[in-house]
Amino acid sequence: MMSSRYAPAACVALVLALIPTLIHSYVGMVVTDGLTTAAIPYALDGYQGRATARDARWGERRFESLDWFEREYTSAQDTVVLTVVRSYDLKALYHHPELAVAYHFANFSRASVGTIDGHPEIPVHVLANDQAGAAGLYVLHYDGRFVADPIRFQIRTAGELLLTGRKAMTLLFVRDDSVPPGTSPLTLPAARLLLDAVRHFVEPATAGR
Repeated sequence: MMSSRYAPAACVALVLALIPTLIHSYVGMVVTDGLTTAAIPYALDGYQGRATARDARWGERRFESLDWFEREYTSAQDTVVLTVVRSYDLKALYHHPELAVAYHFANFSRASVGTIDGHPEIPVHVLANDQAGAAGLYVLHYDGRFVADPIRFQIRTAGELLLTGRKAMTLLFVRDDSVPPGTSPLTLPAARLLLDAVRHFVEPATAGR
């Protein structure tokens, strides 16, 4: 039997534990940022896009997302595939998203993080397979910032997410299956298309600042 003198402290501990439970389990609070994948046009940096044959419920199954698209973009030089997904299931987006986005299309053997010339503020996750001539480039956007290190991001946001509503993360992923030998993925036309997609996506948020 607990002594009555510990009752106030126990009540405080229970209330503190109850707050995140109410926020996430009962209220289901989310914080909206006004962003949407619909802001990204079908014409990007000299490319013209069209929807791929992905199943209409693919994004919901893979990422618990109701705001996503996948398009094939074609220019005079090449054809690439752009997949953009917004989800409150953050880990599904930052933990090896290529396993869902590029499965059956490319088996990447190298991974790194870099930046595209002139845009050091945007960390780009680079996936490559030199033998197959394939590359994947993706950007993670969350709460007005770009995510370079998912592990550090997870640690930084763990405490915050206990006491605030959930916020959506956005994955912008471009895949190029015809990379010339010896070419850095960050110098590909596909990289510029990715930057253009990022610019259109974040413009609604920055325009009002």
